[in-house]
Amino acid sequence: MKKSTLLTLVVVSSMAAPLAWGAPGDPGTGLLGTSHDFTATGGGGLPYTPGTGQDADGNPLSDVGLCTYCHTPHHATSSRLLWNHTLSTNSYSWDVPSTTAGTTLPTIDDQTYNGATAKCLSCHDGTVAIGDVAWYYEQKQTLESATMATHAPDFVIADTTNASGAMSGNHPVAVPYPFGNAANSYNGITTGSAAYLDEWQSDPQTLGIRLFTDAGGGVINAGATAGSTGIECSSCHDPHNKKAVDDLFLRGTINGNDTNYICLKCHVK
Repeated sequence: MKKSTLLTLVVVSSMAAPLAWGAPGDPGTGLLGTSHDFTATGGGGLPYTPGTGQDADGNPLSDVGLCTYCHTPHHATSSRLLWNHTLSTNSYSWDVPSTTAGTTLPTIDDQTYNGATAKCLSCHDGTVAIGDVAWYYEQKQTLESATMATHAPDFVIADTTNASGAMSGNHPVAVPYPFGNAANSYNGITTGSAAYLDEWQSDPQTLGIRLFTDAGGGVINAGATAGSTGIECSSCHDPHNKKAVDDLFLRGTINGNDTNYICLKCHVK
């Protein structure tokens, strides 16, 4: 290899390397520094002032682990996901009974529905304290009394003042996706008979969307299965910010006109 060619490769490599690394909180860089980072030092964290002040070691109680508000290794509310955050007691429904294609829109009971959406709504309905967790530092603990609505009203998804239309105006979740361009059944719902099945991507997983399988008996698993595939909140959003490519933890861009655009990852228009 010529010396000049080698020098060119080194220069290009040194220039390109920083582009592969984002600052904490940037899409795709992980939890640190995002709005889901509730540690005391995280760039996206909220300022906490718990009344007890310190733990047994003299550390501020606000100095919690990055995962604490959602997961715990012991005494979780459920072994599944080791879920730590208190679930809302609300039920969620839409302002209409079905889509124009005839796909029924569900009522979701946050206490019993096992899909990922229930976990998301435990914070994003605005009624449960962010720090209301099942277990922290060997005890049941509320680390922060304020609700999501107090800190970030723009990110409260459900209108909990209106039980009959709590999810009014929001994209349907916990509903079937026409995986394989065919009718699917999910969460007790089957794709509406008037749906144009060719107007969906056959397998949006290839474009970064996450799908889920209704395994029966109330069990929802990650991944797609022909005939029983559906979508949850985390189909379009990655709460851990590992697969996100744009703001709001989106798995696609917030604008555009190709399949990088979040809407066109599922919809063929």
